[in-house]
Amino acid sequence: MLPLCTGTPGVGKTTLGKELAQRTGLSYVNVGELAQEGQLFDGFDEEYQCPILDEDRVVDELDDKMKEGGVIVDYHGCDFFPERWFHIVFVLRTDNSHLYSRLESRYCSLWPVRHTATLR
Repeated sequence: MLPLCTGTPGVGKTTLGKELAQRTGLSYVNVGELAQEGQLFDGFDEEYQCPILDEDRVVDELDDKMKEGGVIVDYHGCDFFPERWFHIVFVLRTDNSHLYSRLESRYCSLWPVRHTATLR
């Protein structure tokens, strides 16, 4: 089984992904952490105040691991991953009132919180 956990930041992707990994013995990969560790970025977005993910480098970095199987992937998007990688996709959602309070406690700046909360 190769699952992808995706959804808006703050909906519980990491919690679900880690729990699934623990219960199934699969390995867990958080794409944001992978990108940070490998510096898999292609610049910096001044408006959003965050690095720009180099999607091609992420795919290259994960490809061998995904071919081996047994990996749970956690990321807020899914459009750049090859479809062949996943057998199931979990799209997590939550009520905006819960989401806003989670993001507010996570981020210093309220701009990302307000922006993310309006994306749903």
